[in-house]
Amino acid sequence: MSIDAKRRLASAGFIALLILSVFWPSPIVAVNRLCCNAPLGIDELSFLGRESPAWDVVFWCISGLFALFLLQDARDYTAVGAEIRATRLRIRALTGIAILFAVAVVAQVWMFVDSPVTMWTERVNSDSVEDWIRLANRFGGGMNPVMVILFFALAGVAYAKRDWIRYAVRMMVAGAIGGVIVQLVKFAVGRTRPELWLGPFHHARASASSFPSGHTVGAFALAGVLILNAESKTLRAIAALLALSVAVSRVLAFRHWASDVTASAAIGLIVAAMIQARK
Repeated sequence: MSIDAKRRLASAGFIALLILSVFWPSPIVAVNRLCCNAPLGIDELSFLGRESPAWDVVFWCISGLFALFLLQDARDYTAVGAEIRATRLRIRALTGIAILFAVAVVAQVWMFVDSPVTMWTERVNSDSVEDWIRLANRFGGGMNPVMVILFFALAGVAYAKRDWIRYAVRMMVAGAIGGVIVQLVKFAVGRTRPELWLGPFHHARASASSFPSGHTVGAFALAGVLILNAESKTLRAIAALLALSVAVSRVLAFRHWASDVTASAAIGLIVAAMIQARK
């Protein structure tokens, strides 16, 4: 089998694994319902990494087998270290302009869009919407971002795909920086969540958890690396759509205001744009 065919097979396998992680442990619940009806202590609403570590072990065993499949032909791991050493933050005048533009946009959304959007989410709320929200939230949280980074790193090593290793390193750095920014801004702003029904301008330091959205910053930090660097238009489009779905789901779930996710998307994209390789 050619290297290109192996890469395509590995990519398909990872997509299947990622989908399984979003739905886990529903396959176990469905099989049990069909044949066993044993008391499991989990159901379709359970979430990987949140409720039942004993069942999560099954998923991580599957993931481990997939990782071994990727690495069976790998020989040279020095490219990962080289990419880490070459990665740096590059702050240019364009970064400052992007930040000022983002602040202006977020201010407008904060003033004029937050309340109407939240009222709209109340009107469209339904069981099917909540099902979609749950799946999108799962994709943007938990171990899924880490799995994406690990896949690009391991597959890049296994199939000598230097670009994939570069994506993995940049996503790791962007995600880490974005996470730090999220915690600092949350503490400084102290904005209450929409689900508390206190209005878009209400601030309460004891509830400093709404601005910005950690899920959205992480999603756009990782997606931003691919959007700005990947050669494949399909990969860029998929990354953008998945990040956008995470942002929308956070609003529909009443966990964040529209201005929260707008600012979060800007943070993620700006951080991703700042991470470059040393020339």
